[in-house]
Amino acid sequence: MNYIGSKFSLLDFIENSIKSVNSSLNDKIFCDIFAGTCAVGRHFKTKVKQVIANDLEFYSFVLAQNYIVNHTRISNIQELFDELNNEIKTPLIKGKIFENYSFCGSQNRQYFSDENGAKIDAIRQKIQIWLDSKKIDKKVYFH
Repeated sequence: MNYIGSKFSLLDFIENSIKSVNSSLNDKIFCDIFAGTCAVGRHFKTKVKQVIANDLEFYSFVLAQNYIVNHTRISNIQELFDELNNEIKTPLIKGKIFENYSFCGSQNRQYFSDENGAKIDAIRQKIQIWLDSKKIDKKVYFH
């Protein structure tokens, strides 16, 4: 996930800057403050002893759980992604994200395209259905 303000494009600069002060990172604890999409913490996860990520937004917590905390391999992950990306199995829904963050929504914002806003709503609702029906296990997927 990438968005305006993501530090993804700065990863080489950040790593080189840190290594110019201390070249040995493997025994260090890395703090990713204002973590956002956890691009920086995810990058350093395999390079340091521990990553601590912090952000005010709940979406950042969810991403940190997946990118930084989670060590579980999911055997059917491609099957799940395929279902989420299939508009017949997961039809677009004009829900909360569409209404509040898409141009044709009630707030007339253009954070997401109309199609992507509706797709996010559809995927979120499908995942909730899977959780409720026990098709996926919250402990495995959201550690």
